[in-house]
Amino acid sequence: MTQLHLPPTVDGPDYGEPWLGYIRVSTWKEEKISPELQESALRAWAVRTGRRLIEPLVIDLDATGRNFKRKIMGAIERVERGEARGIAVWRYSRFGRNRTGNAVNLARLEQVGGQLESATEPVDASTAIGEFQREMIFAFGNFESNRAAEQWKETHDHRRDTLQLPATGRRRFGYIWHRRYDPITETLQKERYELSGDDGAAEALYEAYERKVDGDAFATVAAWLNLGGYRTVRGYLWDDSSLRKYMDSGFPAGLLRVHERTCKCGALWKCPNYQLKPGAQPSIFADGDDLWERYKKHREQIKSLAPRARTATYAHSGLMRHGDCRQGMAATQSKSRKHGTINGYGYRCSFNNRTGGTGCKGGQITRERVEQETLKWLAREVAEGVDAAPATPQQRRDVAKERAHATRERARLTAELDKLQAGLARLQADRAVNPDDYQDGAYEAARDRIKRQRATAEAALAKVADIEATPDITDYEPLIVGLLDEWETLEVGERSGILRQLLRRVAVYRVEQEGKVRAASRIEWHPVWEPDPWADDTNADG
Repeated sequence: MTQLHLPPTVDGPDYGEPWLGYIRVSTWKEEKISPELQESALRAWAVRTGRRLIEPLVIDLDATGRNFKRKIMGAIERVERGEARGIAVWRYSRFGRNRTGNAVNLARLEQVGGQLESATEPVDASTAIGEFQREMIFAFGNFESNRAAEQWKETHDHRRDTLQLPATGRRRFGYIWHRRYDPITETLQKERYELSGDDGAAEALYEAYERKVDGDAFATVAAWLNLGGYRTVRGYLWDDSSLRKYMDSGFPAGLLRVHERTCKCGALWKCPNYQLKPGAQPSIFADGDDLWERYKKHREQIKSLAPRARTATYAHSGLMRHGDCRQGMAATQSKSRKHGTINGYGYRCSFNNRTGGTGCKGGQITRERVEQETLKWLAREVAEGVDAAPATPQQRRDVAKERAHATRERARLTAELDKLQAGLARLQADRAVNPDDYQDGAYEAARDRIKRQRATAEAALAKVADIEATPDITDYEPLIVGLLDEWETLEVGERSGILRQLLRRVAVYRVEQEGKVRAASRIEWHPVWEPDPWADDTNADG
């Protein structure tokens, strides 16, 4: 952010102790004290006390006081270097509203002989009563911050749970945002989102999902959007991070990403503890379109791969697992006088290598054998399976029946969710009109009970959605037909992409041979259309 320049409005002395003037404009809208007001008070304080403010003043715009990831840290470092005698603020609350952060950074400031003074709160912190007064001011600021946070939390919950809107109302790419207050007509209206039509942003966003599912990297898709003239809602170029966050958020699919309330990590986007709940905004995906489900599966698959395996070096990159310890297998080199160094000669158990042989007996297999055996498996199980019945039909599921049952269950759960949502809205409305009818804790107990029932129904709905999306081998017919004939003409990346769509993993098991030191290997293929044999192991694919 560009440094805001505030020209001096009060002539201060050019002598005296050097002090740093710090200005913070809060993100709390009710407390957005103008920087000009703060700057005027600081310069008047400098004249009154005979101090000299070092130019330019240190300014944080739209910065919360609940953490210290701000320019105030740089100001403290300057005091530590001896550039200034201390830091002056408009009020002590400008220094921070976090009790722990205030104590730690104030101690850091005073440890080197620095001071913190307020231009509008004359407190002599060198005395016991003055220090007590300052601590009380900090405590009250922390209380005000927590109170405001609770109010915003209630507002966010109301928007998400009752209105089914995002916690914060703002523009979203591919949508037209009709805000609650229309500044043009100066009237109140129902806040809503509509798909944009004329600018083609919604269509471009849909194609971005298609390109990502087809294997393009986020940076590649972002470059495609930028070259097409599309920008973020703030007018910036798309990059891999901003595009990944928006596409993962589920908003274009008519969903809202909600962080688990019981999780206190604070890392909202990096935390895996979240739910996708139905939103009021329309989806860019038509009914019956499975692109969103395919995108989610693609993202889960990519996240389970090591970063180097995401760009395939070999056809089985990211798919190899050791069946004994259920951990990954990495490509290895072979060195000999005759052939020299051969990269990717085989695969070896990574867990055995990392633990020095103590965590797993180990297993290895040549890459050539894996690729040859996979081709045989494709010819035997996959290509023939499209047109022929499986050899062991008793082990196969009736996928069509499971999908039909899941569809009926989804309809029931959706109706139940609508009923619970309506019940919660009626409860909130009745309490607002008749607050005296509710004893202490009665409303909260009823509200929490409905929310627990809703969370249970949402979890069940997510499981049903997974069943509905469960594939059958016939779903892969367009991919499989002619695969063997074209295999040799495909690039390594194309082979890897096809195998990742067909397989969960390729498992290699160690087979001891009587009378021999070296063990043999056995290979298993786990296709996506069959039950995952490792589904009960949370440590699998580590």
